[in-house]
Formats: sequence, structure tokens, C-alpha cells
Amino acid sequence: MTEAKQPLLHMIGNAHLDPVWLWRWQEGCAEAIGTCWAAIDRLREGEGFVFTKGEAHIYRWIEELEPALFAEIQRYVREQRWIIVNGWWIQPDCNVPNGESVIRQALYGKGYFMDKFGIEPFTGYNVDSFGHPATFPMLLRHTGFTSYTFMRPGPHEMDLPGELFTWQSPDGSSLPAFRIQDAYNTSKRSTPLPPKIDEHYAHMDKHGHAFMCFYGVGNHGGAPTIENIEEIEARMARGENLEFSDPERFFQEVETGGLPVVNEALQFHAIGCYSVASSLKALNRKAESLLEQAEAASALAHRVTGISYPAKRFASLWQILLFNQFHDTLGGTSIESACLDSECELAGVIAGAEELLNAAVRRLDGTIAPPHDPTDANFVVMNFTGTSSNGLVEAEPWVDKDTETPRLLLDESGNSIPFQYIDPAGKTTGLQRLAFPLKVPAYGYRVLRFAASDSGVTAPNVSFGQPRTGPLSFETDGYLVELCRESGAITRLFNRCNGIEIFAGRGHRGLVVDDPSDTWTHGTDRFGFEGQDMTLDGVKLVESGPVRTTIEVTASHGASRLVTTIVVPVDGSLAVELRVALDWREQRKLLRLAYPLDGQKFEYEVASGWDNAPDTGREVPGQRWVRVSAAAHEVALVNDAKYSYAALDGTLYLTAVRSPIFAHHDPIPAEDGARYRYMDQGEQRFSILLQAAPKLVRQEAATLAERLNKPVVTTPHVSRSGNSEHAGRWLSVASEGGMVTTLKGAEDGTGLIARAIDLSGDGCTVGMGTERAPVAPRGIASLRLVGDQLLACDGLERTL
Repeated sequence: MTEAKQPLLHMIGNAHLDPVWLWRWQEGCAEAIGTCWAAIDRLREGEGFVFTKGEAHIYRWIEELEPALFAEIQRYVREQRWIIVNGWWIQPDCNVPNGESVIRQALYGKGYFMDKFGIEPFTGYNVDSFGHPATFPMLLRHTGFTSYTFMRPGPHEMDLPGELFTWQSPDGSSLPAFRIQDAYNTSKRSTPLPPKIDEHYAHMDKHGHAFMCFYGVGNHGGAPTIENIEEIEARMARGENLEFSDPERFFQEVETGGLPVVNEALQFHAIGCYSVASSLKALNRKAESLLEQAEAASALAHRVTGISYPAKRFASLWQILLFNQFHDTLGGTSIESACLDSECELAGVIAGAEELLNAAVRRLDGTIAPPHDPTDANFVVMNFTGTSSNGLVEAEPWVDKDTETPRLLLDESGNSIPFQYIDPAGKTTGLQRLAFPLKVPAYGYRVLRFAASDSGVTAPNVSFGQPRTGPLSFETDGYLVELCRESGAITRLFNRCNGIEIFAGRGHRGLVVDDPSDTWTHGTDRFGFEGQDMTLDGVKLVESGPVRTTIEVTASHGASRLVTTIVVPVDGSLAVELRVALDWREQRKLLRLAYPLDGQKFEYEVASGWDNAPDTGREVPGQRWVRVSAAAHEVALVNDAKYSYAALDGTLYLTAVRSPIFAHHDPIPAEDGARYRYMDQGEQRFSILLQAAPKLVRQEAATLAERLNKPVVTTPHVSRSGNSEHAGRWLSVASEGGMVTTLKGAEDGTGLIARAIDLSGDGCTVGMGTERAPVAPRGIASLRLVGDQLLACDGLERTL
């Protein structure tokens, strides 16, 4: 009987390169050039060697700065010895970026490779990222990928039924995935190639199928060495069953039918990366949100006025954002100077998005009929999201410092809107800031007038806020709020309209916990829950009126201070807002904010979907919203800057900030008294919305997140020649159980592209204009709107 031949070991020559990590991007750029020249040298030296490299941003650096090298790469790509994988702009953190960012990685990355090399990579490839949400197979399939290669979480962090398996998303999308064994690189110091090859033979004997073995100096670049190649050639000459190969070939040749199925997220690795580098995560959220608002506004302006859509400018801004979503950047594990570089770049993206948004706003305002009375303070409130916005709006209409004239706030039909004067941004004569409830339709607008009227209200002075000396209990028609005299936590948050006690204990409780872990938090899947409560310093009643009551609560721990402005609406159907100003001075500690919701089920937003996690205390990554089911009601908690959560015994914890040493990696000890720079020191700001209802569905939680992260735009109404009504919609959209998340101009200039997701779990239908399109249960749909025609396409904007 003939002995069965051992499966083929695919030798993957690569050079994993962190363009930013323990060095700044300028050094990463130099090493990218040096590494790729080294790979070209190895290709020139023999006929067998094959090299694998991804990440469009690296190729663009080379194209711009080393054209001779770029030409050599193009030559070997044509010869199929230089294999392009990944097809993304960079290897990002995969937990923090939203679903639109994931799609843009492929849209711009694959677009670049098709333009410069005439190829489309089909193997997704994130070998160093710190975990992957369960929606990734859906997003990969939606952008043309047919397989996926990763390394983290490793075998010590997550048990898998095999290292080659079918990974399936909740919508049913699936693709074969391979987990790299024993690292993506080799070096004489830690992972020499000869024993690594032998270990992979053992893997193949155990699992009974072909494997990929990755070799080449990595992280700071380097590429495979002459010694690596000679070792492989010598083994081939001895008749061992291994060959120079690449991931695309591996997935083409390996049998993927009947593989075990994994239908969950690939977690957990480096839980500290969900919360560390707060400033970068907040800037990332702001950049994503503003780019999406600006794209929607520009798409509407293009559709309504015919003005050209600035696709190239948007692509440039997105590519800067995508580069700064690199896993060591957005994950927060880089050196301090690299983090500061990223802060500057993300701030530039935000500024650029603001400029494009303003240009579109002015064009759209010009289509609206002129003010009824130009002597009034006229302004427009615009909503650039795919869902109706309903909540309290703040505006500061200009009245030329006139504080004597009583005024009314009037809507487009002349009806009075309740409002109150609130604390103005500037403490100088005549500024009048307003808060008022307003509902604005999806992709719609309303023109308001702050008009002089004898029956109106006169502005107060600019001094707001007095210390509270009596009971720490506050009421509006909609809510009752009580505070703890020791910690400043909210001991009672009661909705008087629906009878729901939102908190079952001290809510928004600041808990300072020791955190001796390194920057990544290696070696554990949870932080502690025992610590010290912050101590109440004082309470001020800032505002109290017909629209809202505002309370400022100051608590402290050591040199750190937590100032929370609690905005309590009069209308109990609206959310309570917690505006946090945290001045953090702790070292090797973290701050948890606790919300005792008596929860029985916890759902967290992830990229283009959601995931469930039990309340076992494990730290989990999440994005803008959490939906918590209690015995007889649901609670939505949304935020505009944070990504790290845990739940334990019915209480939801938001990990607001951590303060490890910059780029500190176990097992290097942190020595007492040594000089270190600690992360996330100083002031940061973020906001939280809380809302509870007997039945609060995911669509409502997501809508609340849209309203907080993409707030309505208020702008003076200065149109002279428009003819549209003073209220309307630039594009009619509708969705029961789902949401239109994106509206942009098509990359090829033909029509608009909309993206929608299902939030019901049962599938939904999206309407745009007069057309309707289905979205699969827990699925995603991209749609091209040309005139009134709606065509299904994929995430790369190709018609299906």
C-alpha cells in the first residue's frame, strides 16, 4: 500500500511592515522603500522565489518617491512573482473603524491596485490586527474578497475548530479563513526558519491539509533573506513537499469544502487597545462622522444643483483617515511622537471635511426661498443623515447684540417653538444661545426665525450656574434625577412619562481601578471591577426652563477631575445627555463609568452590525451604541468617542480612559521611580445619551447614535434667489427596521451611492425616491441612485 503524500507546505515570503509603531511614519516610509528593494534583489537572484506584499499606501509611497523601484515591482507583478494581497489601503485596527471605513479600505485600495497594476486582490490579509468583528465576512464579501488570512487572536486566546475554517457572518456571508501559526515573520533571534518549517510539518500531520508558513524579516521591514531562500531550496532539493507560494495560490489549491464553520467574532487579543489613546479614538470618530456628513451634503448638492461632486478631495481625506486607522496607530500602541503625528493628521481630515460640508451647505441654502423677513435672525437646520433627527437643538442666532427686544422662535409656518436661553459660548455682551426641541427629516431641512415680538422672551445676562446647597434632586416634566452626596453618581434616573427606573443603583459612577498592564494589556481578557469611587466636589444648577434643566456635577480623585453636565429634557420621550469633561492625571490606572441597568442582554454596535456578549466581566469592543434589555424595558446608551465596554451582573461599564506607559510591552518591567511618559494625560471631552422605553428597538438605538455623532447643522439663511419651500427633503428615504448609513457621489461620476444595513434581524426594505430595495437579514446593501432608478451594487460600486 502506497503511503499518502504529505500535503504541500506553501512558503509565503513576505515582509510585514508597520509604517508606524516604535518609529514615526517618516522612518516607516524609508523602510518600505528599503524592504521592497531587498525583495527585488531576492527576485533577481533566482527564478523560484515569490514575494507577497499588500497595503496600497505603501505602494503609493514607492510610486511617488522611488519610481525606479515601482517600475521593478510592476514588472514582477506581471511575471506573477510579486503577489499583491490584502487589497486594502493599510492593515487597520479592525474593531474601532466603522463599517464605512472598512469598505473604503477596499474601495480605495483595490481601486489603486487596479489602476496601477491591472489586478484585483481577492485574499483579505490582516496578519497583525488585534481581533475581528463577526461582520467581517459580510464586509469582505461585499467588497469582492473570497478568502481571509489573519493571525490574532492566537491559539492561546481563542480555540478554533481548525486553523483553516469557514468564517460566517450573521447575514450568512462566508469565506474560507486561515490563521497563521508561529508568527508572520522569521528572525534568527526569535523565530528561525528551519524549526518553524518542521513545526509546520507537524501542523499538517495533525490537521491533514496544506498549510501556509510565513517567513521573512518583519515589523520594521526587512524581507526574506538569502539564508531563508537557500534553506527552502535545499529542502526542495531533498524532496520535501514545500514550495515558494502565496496566499492567493494557497486558497485556490486547498480544499475548502466541508470545513468547520466559525460564526462568531475572532476575539480577544490586546483588550487595552479598545480604550487606550483616547484622543486618537475621539478624533477618528469625529473624522468618520464629519466625512460621512460632508459626503451626504455634497451628494445632495450635486443632485439638487448640478454642482460637481468633489470625489478626489473626499478620496484624499479618506485615505489620510484610513492610514491613521493602522492597527498600531488607532490601537494606541505607538510611541508618543507617532501618536502626536496622527492627531495632527486626523485634525486635518476634520478641517477638510468641515470645508467641504460648508461648501455644500451654502449651495443647498441657496436653493431655499429667501427669508420672509430679512430683519429677523433667520437660520436653517439641516439633517445630513438617513434617519429623522428628533431632539434638543442648540443655536446662537445673531441679533447684533440686542438683548432688550423680546423674541419668539418661529418655524417655517410661523408657529411658535418652545425655547429657552442657555449658557452662551462667549461671555460678552449680547450673545444669545438657545435650546429648543426640533424634528428634522432624513436628508431634510427647516428654516426657523428668531423674531422680534412683544409676546416674546427677553434674554438674560450671560451668567449661568449657581452652587446647589439644598437637596440633590432635580425634576422636569419628563424626568426625576437624584445624585449621591458622596460620589456625585446618579442614584436615581426615573422617566416620569413611561414610568421606567433607568438605574438600579448608582449610575454614571466614576470608578478608578488599578491597571498595571502594558499598553496592549497582554495576557488577560478583563480589567478589575474593584477600585475607588470619585468624590463629589460640588453641584451647580446651570439652567432650568421650559425646555430642559442642566446640572453640573464635579467629582475628583487625587489630581483628576470628572465634570459631568447632565442635560435633562422636559420632554420624557427625549434622551438624557451626559456631557463629560475629564481631566485625567492618574498613572497606570483606568476609569470605568458604571451604569447599573439590571441588564439581561447586551448588544454592542460593531462595523455595519451588532454583536451580543454576556455580562461575565470580559472587556469587549463596541462602537457608538449599546442596547441593554432589562426585564420589562430596553435602554440605549450611545457615545461619541469611546469603544471599550464590559458588563457584569447586569451593570454596563464604559472604560473611559487608561493610562499605561507609551508603547510598553510585557515582559519589560516598569520600574518604580524610572522616567516614563504616560498616556491620555490631561483633558478630554465626550458625550453620552441615555434613553429607555418599554420596547426600544435597535433602529432607535442607531438613530440616537446618528443624532449624537452627526448632529444637525445650523447655518444662517442668506439665500437671495432660491425657490424651495422653507421646509422639505432633498431626497426622500424610508426604512422600517433598517437604516441608510451612507450617501455619497459615485466614484465614476454616475449617480449617487447609498449604503443601508438591516437592524431588525429579519431583513428590511429601503426606499429612496420612488424606488425600493431589499436588505437581507442582518445584511448590508449598496445601491446606485441614477435619477429615480435604484440599482443594486457591491461595496466597490459594481452593478450586481
